[in-house]
Amino acid sequence: MKYVDEFRDAAAVHQAIDAIARVTTRRWNIMEICGGQTHAIMKHGLQQLLPTNIHLLHGPGCPVCVTPIEKIDQAIAIAMQPNTVLCSYGDMLRVPGSEQSLLDCKAQGADIRVIYSPLEAVAIAKNDPGKQVVLFAIGFETTAPGNAAAIKQAKLDKASNFSALVCQVTVPAAINALLSGNDFEIDGFLAAGHVCTIMGYHQYHQLAEHYQLPIVITGFE
Repeated sequence: MKYVDEFRDAAAVHQAIDAIARVTTRRWNIMEICGGQTHAIMKHGLQQLLPTNIHLLHGPGCPVCVTPIEKIDQAIAIAMQPNTVLCSYGDMLRVPGSEQSLLDCKAQGADIRVIYSPLEAVAIAKNDPGKQVVLFAIGFETTAPGNAAAIKQAKLDKASNFSALVCQVTVPAAINALLSGNDFEIDGFLAAGHVCTIMGYHQYHQLAEHYQLPIVITGFE
């Protein structure tokens, strides 16, 4: 299969590794941005295959990890309100706020429901009009279309009891934040292919030119 089997061809992989080793003359710190890329790197043992002077750094690719504590505290405060349902992705529940997590809040009786699609929150709002239903809308560019679709659908359904606590972040802003500090030791980035499918790559050109660092769009595999 084109572009699948080729990436798993051991002979081709070793040829590529040998070619990299021949042209690498110094230490390189390369950061992959996406958690999916990190998973693929760990799954296939790429760090062990690469030359020792190429070091892979795991970047801020998890939207859960970059959600500010202030937003988690806001979500907790909302969830504790009477007649309120907070809808959240499951991996957000254990992330601590300044004093407690959403899981702690749920244990105290708050109505916090785990969803797999933002549209589930709209359905909850339609089925229970007596409660305020709040979607905890977090994520990078890849989650924005789904969150936006839920808000649009709620408007079409006239679900006036639906709202969203929005905490959307962008990958280029995260890269810029990393590079704007004085102590960064990053020589290049692996940007996420699925993010650029949605947003394009114009902003990455600007970052690469401004900081004079290579950015390669690739992944997961």
